[in-house]
Amino acid sequence: MAGEHLTGRYRVRATKSAFADVNRMSLHARDRMEIRRQALKLRYWPGGDGGQVVDLDWSWIRTLPGLRVGELRIHDTIAGNDNLRIIFFVGDESEKDPLPLIWVLRVMQKRKNDFTANEVNIFKARRRLVMERFYNN
Repeated sequence: MAGEHLTGRYRVRATKSAFADVNRMSLHARDRMEIRRQALKLRYWPGGDGGQVVDLDWSWIRTLPGLRVGELRIHDTIAGNDNLRIIFFVGDESEKDPLPLIWVLRVMQKRKNDFTANEVNIFKARRRLVMERFYNN
């Protein structure tokens, strides 16, 4: 694809609840825009089992095998929040309109090495909502 270098291979779309997560974290528009800029790097998501998207690390969430839910790690401190994670879901790649979608499910500050059971349940519920609303007709 000739335009792939400019536009990426995916469209990135945030859920309403992910927007609410960001709004709870910061009050300044510049901080929200910085998180948005980091999330838009998912347009260049390479696939596979982990690695890098542009200059950020990513991996699948181990407790959700096969569900295509991953975490993008932001190493910068934004609005006093460090260790930020963008939880994303890679939608059905056969559904192209005009590109396949990557959904931002949650933006959060990760405090421990592993996700809590409640956090994992939130990721699954938000993924289920996306599947029901946009993929399961």
